[in-house]
Amino acid sequence: MNPHVQNGDFTLRELEIISLIQQGNTSQEIADELHISEFTIKKHRENIARKIGSHGKKEFRRFIRNFKA
Repeated sequence: MNPHVQNGDFTLRELEIISLIQQGNTSQEIADELHISEFTIKKHRENIARKIGSHGKKEFRRFIRNFKA
């Protein structure tokens, strides 16, 4: 994972999605709340994972759990 990732590396929407994931929401729940498709949420999650250099769900979850917005 990229240890140098900062808030400014993410779009406002990605930061919003990170926050909602931290709250325990599923992709479908986030999609419903933001009035966008679950596919769009999955794309945002992929973009976040790419930006942090995550190579799996475990790394992604660890990053989300420890991220401070």
